[in-house]
Amino acid sequence: MSTVAALWLIVPGGVFAAQAQPVGDIVLEKADVQGLTRTMEETILELLPRPLPGVYSKAELREFERRVRNLSLFDFVSVSVDDAILRVHVQEKWTLVPIVSYTSGKTAQDVSVTGGLAEHNIGGTGTQLGGLFNYSQRGPNVELWLSEHGLRPNRGAREVKVFYNVNGFRFPNSPDEWHRDRLGAELEWKGPYWYHNPLRWEIVARSYREIVSDAPQGAPPNGYYIGIALELMWDQYHWHDLMPSGYRLTFELRPGYFLGPNQNRHELRLRGLAAQPLGERTVLAVNVMAEGVNAGNPNHSVLIGSQVGVRGLQDNLYRNRAQTYANLELRHAIPLSTRVALQLVGFSDLGAFQGLDVHGRAGEWIGAANVGTGFRLIPTFLSNTMLRVDFSYLLQPSPTTFVQFGITQYFQ
Repeated sequence: MSTVAALWLIVPGGVFAAQAQPVGDIVLEKADVQGLTRTMEETILELLPRPLPGVYSKAELREFERRVRNLSLFDFVSVSVDDAILRVHVQEKWTLVPIVSYTSGKTAQDVSVTGGLAEHNIGGTGTQLGGLFNYSQRGPNVELWLSEHGLRPNRGAREVKVFYNVNGFRFPNSPDEWHRDRLGAELEWKGPYWYHNPLRWEIVARSYREIVSDAPQGAPPNGYYIGIALELMWDQYHWHDLMPSGYRLTFELRPGYFLGPNQNRHELRLRGLAAQPLGERTVLAVNVMAEGVNAGNPNHSVLIGSQVGVRGLQDNLYRNRAQTYANLELRHAIPLSTRVALQLVGFSDLGAFQGLDVHGRAGEWIGAANVGTGFRLIPTFLSNTMLRVDFSYLLQPSPTTFVQFGITQYFQ
């Protein structure tokens, strides 16, 4: 195996992770960045806590390396110091990538198919521009977005998204069905991501028009939504294609109001993401989610299924007032070449949810659980792209087998 391939498989942290606790300060006069082809050097150096020349601690340089890696633009990152020179060596990914996925369903109506394209490094700045068409929830969905990365310590980042969704609604114990059309936009501001403090924050303004069609008598009313979201994130997560590590905790509060019928639309979401390396190529990854909304209108609900939640659970069926689930994956990587690996996965998903009926009334809690296995073919030279295949056996609420395909990790 080549030197680059060996380093590529090391747990994130690189040169500084293997050293002892920081002692003293490091004076840096200039930087030498190698390996850039499309990315601007400024995109790398603006991740430092202070401009060069300057004095830095070893802890700050470790954090700088983590941020360079978390840009997700490189599959090899090395940071070292030599004679007051900060030396950064990276290997860039191919950042213009397709968005393609397919998830099977109980019927042909319940499949999910996505096609699109995203450039993850517009102008060499780490800014993402993308668009996709998706058929899911028994209807067509379109999204377009432009998003700056949020890893700079000294200035914030912006994101704008427009969307059009047509979603089919159905319920486990009722023949009533309808379609919900939403046309809207989001504007997001990500605050500066300071050094010496893992707390990150974001503010989102969201609005959409909602129309119900093909509706039975007594279906939810039409109207306009306006709302904001406050997101707080405690980020100690080290992103890596094969061997992530650390944790990230996220809290989202989304107060809003539905004009027309004059209804409250509030949402609360808690998420935890963690990864613990168990060896040179093996990692235990865990994703935990808890979320809920105020009851009263089934068009204002959270959704659980195979695409998000518990693999094997029937999609587009369980519209909930509240839900929680945990995804556990044991991943083991086998290098096939310097920049391609096969990852074997064993997993289990556990969940519980409280559904809403057609009138927006909350019902009993239902449990869900599965076990499964799968594999990912990971070309690390592509940004956020892989071939994923998962085979699961749903234990609860009704035993069934399930196969799922995708081009990203089930969670990351």
